[in-house]
Amino acid sequence: MTKQVLVSISGSQFFDAENDSIELVTVANYYKRNGHHFVLYEEMPEGADSIIKNTLKFDETFFEMTKKGAVNAQLLFNPRQSNTTYYVTAAGPMSMNVTTTTYQLLAEDDYIEIFIKYVLDINYNFTTENEILIRIAPK
Repeated sequence: MTKQVLVSISGSQFFDAENDSIELVTVANYYKRNGHHFVLYEEMPEGADSIIKNTLKFDETFFEMTKKGAVNAQLLFNPRQSNTTYYVTAAGPMSMNVTTTTYQLLAEDDYIEIFIKYVLDINYNFTTENEILIRIAPK
């Protein structure tokens, strides 16, 4: 895999009969160290006045997303355990519990695909069922 990659992140939230989807496509930096994959990219959410620096760290057993800047959070997706974190936004902090139900990693020399299904509880209340599909390929 090259150092500069194209990352596509598609996310869907399911609540009752409603479905909300988002997609982000951006250029990122990729490297692999000690058996872990790393992807670093920046994003500027709509209506925000500062960037968010994102780090994706993953291997065959877990996926971690760290956000720093306008939003600060560390989300860990591990099918062997639920994980609680605090998601800090301009509107205030929230307690988030992530229960990963599916984690699949396909890692080839020039293509990586990650699929995650999880349940999200915010402030100790069920919020949504979610899916994330991440594709990483040379730019």
